[in-house]
Amino acid sequence: MKKVIVDSRIPQKCAETLREMGFELILLPPFSALSIPVSAHPDMLLFVADRDIICHKDYLEANSDIFEKISAEGYDIIPTDEEISNKYPSDILFNALHISDTIYCKRDSISRFIKDFASYKNFNVRDVKQGYSKCSVCVVSEGAAITSDPSLLRAMSASGLDVLLISSGNITLSGYDTGFIGGCSGQNGDGVYFSGNILLHPDGEKIIDFCAKHGKITISLSDEPLVDIGSLFFI
Repeated sequence: MKKVIVDSRIPQKCAETLREMGFELILLPPFSALSIPVSAHPDMLLFVADRDIICHKDYLEANSDIFEKISAEGYDIIPTDEEISNKYPSDILFNALHISDTIYCKRDSISRFIKDFASYKNFNVRDVKQGYSKCSVCVVSEGAAITSDPSLLRAMSASGLDVLLISSGNITLSGYDTGFIGGCSGQNGDGVYFSGNILLHPDGEKIIDFCAKHGKITISLSDEPLVDIGSLFFI
């Protein structure tokens, strides 16, 4: 069965739709080191690229049963004991965006293991101002992405990606003014999945057309407004 890693607090309608589509949900519990609203967000807890997953050793040890299930899918789990906390930038240890052969991140704040991974894979590392780079970008394909962040637009465009710039806001994230487009989405196969109804976003039609341009269909997981759940990681 296909699997997707999600925040254990994912809205019920989104969870039901994923299950109806044949996905098994791997539900991440909160990590006490992070702020409560984002403490179970996959993009705050994990860096996933190729068949490697980097996470904090304390979180790994507390949830060994979950990571055993992930390992069974052929993933190598790499633990780190680097400082992590609910204070920026110590909360963005794993919040790095991987597209094709490039990693976009606030370089001086991400895990050393992500930098080692990039060096081993001979990937480019682009330093950007936006520390929440994974949260901020909806990956459409290896050559296309969506963001509301101008600095990420510039960085990704400079790498040759086709980037759609959308308006900020209109995505719910409890405890914050707004969530991010990356945090309410995930790409798998020919689909780009959204935790909520993409047409309720003011740029919804543009997003649908942009995805179609790159051979992807958009899938709204509920009829409710978009909610930032820390990305959907399909494995």
